[in-house]
Amino acid sequence: MKHESVSPADVPVLCFQLEAVVVEMQSGVKGSEQKLNVTTIPHVITESEAFGTMLVAYGYIYPLQNHRKLTPYFWPTQKWVAEHSDYAIYLAKRNIRKKGMLEPYEQAHYNHLHEWLNHKWDFIVMQATEQYKAGKERKKPDRVVFDCQERAYWIVNKPPRRTHSAMDSGLELLIDPNSDENLFYQQAIMRSRLNKYVTTYKNHDPFLAPCLPSNPWLTDNDTYWTLNTRQVEVPTKMRVERWSFSLFELLSDLRGRDDFKIFLKKEFSGETWHFGRQLKN
Repeated sequence: MKHESVSPADVPVLCFQLEAVVVEMQSGVKGSEQKLNVTTIPHVITESEAFGTMLVAYGYIYPLQNHRKLTPYFWPTQKWVAEHSDYAIYLAKRNIRKKGMLEPYEQAHYNHLHEWLNHKWDFIVMQATEQYKAGKERKKPDRVVFDCQERAYWIVNKPPRRTHSAMDSGLELLIDPNSDENLFYQQAIMRSRLNKYVTTYKNHDPFLAPCLPSNPWLTDNDTYWTLNTRQVEVPTKMRVERWSFSLFELLSDLRGRDDFKIFLKKEFSGETWHFGRQLKN
């Protein structure tokens, strides 16, 4: 199952399924330690690229040089609501750590939240400073892992603008983004079909074209109806021409159906005709 094709209503169910797999992976997938220049980061795993991409999209693992698992605290099934104030604290803490060198999309979010939450920005900065100081007291490997996990969580829950998030469930996902385009093509096809239908049948419609010998809806002469009775002995030229439009037109006309059965008997296909009628009934 591709995560792009999952509907918002199915996200909770899928998250529980993914969580069960991730729990099994913790003891069923072999991990190893990755040694960098100055640190050793545990829990490095290598697995299927497609499945790994899905786990990244839903915030269960995060990619670095290899994929690493997030702690259960950050899993979607914990239903930790991504509040704007929490995100502001995270960005403020990251701004302190990076000395103002945020990613462009993070800087845009930071400026927006600074303006929007200006009334409590001092509290946000204070919380960010306390968390930054607490992080400095951790061992460097633990600090690196936690920073990566926290960043992975916010990328899933507060993604860059114009990017897809697997956790999106707003009103915008209830509307098919291609609905307008699909409607345009459907209407274009319908117009083409309608135009073709009218062009084909206009000469056979007494309201659109003159009929011979006269139009019974405009005159008192009902010869037209007499010539087009259901079991007329000799069908008119226009009636036979209508049979050529489609097999449906031929079989919808009782006289056409009788002539078709006579033709099938000549071609030794009468049994096929009766078999088809029995299947239909």
